[in-house]
Amino acid sequence: MYYKAKKLATSNGRVFHLAAILLRNGDVVKIGENTTKTHPRFKRRYKDGSTAACMHAEMNVLRFAKPGDIIEVIRFSRKDHSWTMAKPCEICMEQMKKSGIKKVRYTNWYGDWEEISLER
Repeated sequence: MYYKAKKLATSNGRVFHLAAILLRNGDVVKIGENTTKTHPRFKRRYKDGSTAACMHAEMNVLRFAKPGDIIEVIRFSRKDHSWTMAKPCEICMEQMKKSGIKKVRYTNWYGDWEEISLER
């Protein structure tokens, strides 16, 4: 599972190599990466009226999420593809809460896992 996530993330043509893994009952449902594509549900509109044409890895997998699922987020460094900080942004965190995600695991600066519970 992590090999496939690494392959997707490091070949996405983006500056940052992130992958998100959607887990349901311990099984992988979807692996997503940062992409220049977007989805109407996650279209970002800024105060000046402009929009963003990208989708974070977390939002890529949220399209397939059900309440109670878990998401893991991994960032691979550009230099050697080691694991590094992948804490989700505020917008992704809000969307995960709205989708009923139970918890989020992400890699920290040292490549270790950290976890945030989103259960209400």
